[in-house]
Amino acid sequence: MIGARLVRVEDERFLRGEGRFVADISLPFMTEAFVLRSPHAHARISRIDIGPALALDGVQAVVTAADLPARLPPIPCRIPTHGNMEPFLQPVLCRDVARYVGEPVAVVVASNRAMAEDGAERIAIDWQPLPAVADAIAGLKPDAPAVHDAGNVASRWGFDLGNVETALSEAAVTVRQTFGIQRHTAMPLETRGLLAVYDGARRMLEVHGPTKVPHTNHALLARMLQVSTAEIRFIEPDVGGSFGARGEFYPEDFLIPWLALRLRKPVRWIEDRLEHFAAINHSRESRFEVTAAADAEGRLTAFDVKLVADLGAYIRTHGDVVPSHAAASFPGPYRVRNYRVAAVAALSNKTPSGTVRAPGMFEANFARERAVDMLADKLGIDPAEIRRRNLIRREEMPWRVGTESVRRPIIFDSGDFSFVFERAVSEFDRTALPRSASGTIRRGRGICALVEPSAFGAFESARVEVDGEGFVHVVTGATSQGQGHETSLAQVAAAVLEVPIDRIRVRHGDTGLIRFGGGTYASRAAVMAGNAVHAAAVAVKAKALRTAAQKLEVAEEDVRLADGRFELAGTPEVNITFAAIARLLAPGNAELLQSPTVANIADNDGLTASCHIRGVPSGTSVFAVHLAEVAVDVETGQVAVERYLVAADVGRAINPRIVEGQLIGGVVQGLGGTLLEEIVYDAEGQLQTGTFADYLLPSVHDAPAITAMVIEHALSPSNPLGVKGVGEVGTSGAAAAIGNAVARALGVPAAINALPLTPERVIAATCAGPVP
Repeated sequence: MIGARLVRVEDERFLRGEGRFVADISLPFMTEAFVLRSPHAHARISRIDIGPALALDGVQAVVTAADLPARLPPIPCRIPTHGNMEPFLQPVLCRDVARYVGEPVAVVVASNRAMAEDGAERIAIDWQPLPAVADAIAGLKPDAPAVHDAGNVASRWGFDLGNVETALSEAAVTVRQTFGIQRHTAMPLETRGLLAVYDGARRMLEVHGPTKVPHTNHALLARMLQVSTAEIRFIEPDVGGSFGARGEFYPEDFLIPWLALRLRKPVRWIEDRLEHFAAINHSRESRFEVTAAADAEGRLTAFDVKLVADLGAYIRTHGDVVPSHAAASFPGPYRVRNYRVAAVAALSNKTPSGTVRAPGMFEANFARERAVDMLADKLGIDPAEIRRRNLIRREEMPWRVGTESVRRPIIFDSGDFSFVFERAVSEFDRTALPRSASGTIRRGRGICALVEPSAFGAFESARVEVDGEGFVHVVTGATSQGQGHETSLAQVAAAVLEVPIDRIRVRHGDTGLIRFGGGTYASRAAVMAGNAVHAAAVAVKAKALRTAAQKLEVAEEDVRLADGRFELAGTPEVNITFAAIARLLAPGNAELLQSPTVANIADNDGLTASCHIRGVPSGTSVFAVHLAEVAVDVETGQVAVERYLVAADVGRAINPRIVEGQLIGGVVQGLGGTLLEEIVYDAEGQLQTGTFADYLLPSVHDAPAITAMVIEHALSPSNPLGVKGVGEVGTSGAAAAIGNAVARALGVPAAINALPLTPERVIAATCAGPVP
């Protein structure tokens, strides 16, 4: 079953329109909440008058910071950071000073959303505007306005490996360039939403909507509410995408449950798209000053990097993980032992930043791979050849980069980089079409080689249970935002238990069903949840085998599992089914009580097993190659990606169809970040891109023909299944491959240094002229 190209089992209900998202859930006496947000990038609040709002018919509550618990702490980081982030954490509601457009100031609860919005319009606030920092680089100057009393720098750190100064001085060639990556964010089809309801009789607060890391948020909410975790249940409904931004602990994740407790009524909040633009985590915005060096043979000898990341107005639950990943992983798949980076996590009066698919990696790969291409141009070496000469070798695995991120060492656990590289380049060459420049069209090919880390996290949990009818129930601490986990995890269980997949039910994202869970992030589900399910299923199989042998009164080695039943080897008519074993092992079963031998083996707890697996400190590492062919209209600046290939060594593919979908979807998302998507602020910190008329997303028209090569060559030694996480691989290298292709098409290797590659930027690069 593992390796089968099954159609996703969850898709049928979505195609029938039977998905149940948080906005589809309605309860008796339910109220609706609206969050009033700051219209200023930086302003002091001198007075709030909520009286007119409370007087409006239908308004049931208006809450400001003054109404919150007196000792309510700010929202903490869930990920280790570089230094003390306490001075920069975000409060649940703005009390005195608003620091970005969209910061929550008050919440209005009413009978319906329209009434809540009407009530919010009646809240009178006296604002005293303050100077804003709209550019984090400018905010580092001594005379810049202060975003916080503690300053505009949340953290500084770096690495200094080998001898960079000597390597630079002895290099045959060096290149220096500054690369800029724009601010953008995740744009899932479904915006965020929550529904909270409190049952006083059961003393149970149920919250529908949290996703990604529900167990983490569950514990945090209990701590902030000062109640037992046993009195809160998080339930994940169907989810319309995440891409890293949904499911962190935002201010609303406290406010909506707290209001449900306070009002003793169900409270629902659904984010509209303008709120989404202003409130959800942004990401990516960063500047890399890169010096790269090579010897006369094209061997890379050093990288020297200065990195500044704009994390917005507050440090949220991710801390500074995005620039942390970028700084730690910048050397990529190359045998470079001289590496120095100085990183700064800077603050500005913009929406706080967090993760988006391939956090830090999308950015670092663009800067590094552009620099490598510039070295190749300077040396007169083909871009593929310079990479070929510098890839880490198979016999050098595991490769220790010498850096760390979130207090975990960066180690490439396995891989045959050259094997994957040659297959990718050969396939792209084989499928090339005879195209050439014509009129105003210039064509170019770009390449990117990368290593994508995956499967971070301390642990994951799973429980596998067989019921009395022979159905298998899998409960996982992971969550799903559309990745296909209900199919993949069912395939893992089916492979062990040898039962049809249609008799397996996968449940996820419910803290009432499983006590501990790591969640879904960092491409960890297949590795962490997959192996947890595998271990639990193996334990169930072993328990069933022992019980079957006792029931059949034979030795365990004489029993075989086939088609969901345990048979006596050579005598298949002597058998017992999974269902019968499950009934036999049910506590209180009469036969069990009368059979001390079976009872001693069965433990009287049913045919079930739970497993908590520890994470791998360095995760797993996926080597990938991206190749792009573009056509650039030098008259209009328009870039068309005509052909694209991404090849990745995934170790072992549980479901190749799902893996291909992840790779192709990731490429399209990366294409958006390369050519189209950008969140823009003016000099006063006002958001300029709050609708899809201003913020462009890739469509079918923009997507090229994409070949996804799923290579199963180097199994990960870190887990029994040998799998690696691939959810972010497709996005990670898109900007680098397309950027290199555009630079080659225009003959201006140094001019393609900022994203997105808008027509204006491309025309400006064209005016720089080809290199003589």
